[in-house]
Amino acid sequence: MILPGKSGTDLAEILMQSRPEIRLLYTSGYTDDFVSQQEVLSRRTSLLEKPFSLESLLGKVREVLDAGSAREPARK
Repeated sequence: MILPGKSGTDLAEILMQSRPEIRLLYTSGYTDDFVSQQEVLSRRTSLLEKPFSLESLLGKVREVLDAGSAREPARK
């Protein structure tokens, strides 16, 4: 969410403009309350709070990928 010289949300906006189908997974040490107050999460993004285990990361990545495929039509 916080990067040197640019925020994670700024970068996400750039990515979503150039690749509308992209799915994003934020990782942050901030609480859900802070993130939701910043209104950065949408149907196209998810959040994984730090610290997280490898199992949590893998599960969240799977969740994000599966959610994206349910919203997009099948590609031929």
